[in-house]
Amino acid sequence: MSSDSSTEQNVSEAIIDNIILEESSIQNSSNLSTVLTLFSSLKADAKPVKDFKLNTSGIEYPQMYSAKCAICNSPHRTLLEHVYIDSGKKINAVVTFFEEHFNAKLNWPQVKQHIKFHCDMNKIETPGLLQYDGENEDLSKWKYRELELALAITLKEINDLGGVVTKTLDEQNKKTMLMDKLSSKLMQIKQARDSLGLNLPNVFEVLYQVHELMVDDEDKRIIREKMRELKQLIE
Repeated sequence: MSSDSSTEQNVSEAIIDNIILEESSIQNSSNLSTVLTLFSSLKADAKPVKDFKLNTSGIEYPQMYSAKCAICNSPHRTLLEHVYIDSGKKINAVVTFFEEHFNAKLNWPQVKQHIKFHCDMNKIETPGLLQYDGENEDLSKWKYRELELALAITLKEINDLGGVVTKTLDEQNKKTMLMDKLSSKLMQIKQARDSLGLNLPNVFEVLYQVHELMVDDEDKRIIREKMRELKQLIE
């Protein structure tokens, strides 16, 4: 193999393994007035130049680590992965995001290698209220019944956690701690719900009393319809 071929192979491997040795700034060819720094140079306290919002709060998935990977070693690793998920798993969107929001340079093979080998996006879990995010029709049923919704979600989390198989003592201890935490959360929500219920009048009882006080049949009919509407809302 010639020296030129060997050099070319080494450069390629450095990209694929995400080992970025060059620490100098990189000029963005699409905008000569913007100087891009390497993603690996971004500090933990780096501030975005543009505001952004991701709909990935609370998600969980397996993360692996490679000492040779610049992304694994970056304090912005999780942000990068969340951008990937939020964009619909588009690598180009990740590259563009860091250019636009942090003036940071990534390359497509670098991101692809990290996503492929250092995290498992096929096992994304969306716990808690996130499963209801954007489901306006479902959420409307829970209006004014937020504590009931919180109870239902917490019970589901406890049920899901109970099905998790632990293989080590450390995993078992973690599972026990999470179960205790969820159980305490469940009791707090239940107490809040029960306390709130003690201070509220029974709306159906009140409407029934009003119904009995009415003389006109049309007035009684209107009250009965309102009672049916309320029952449908909470069923």
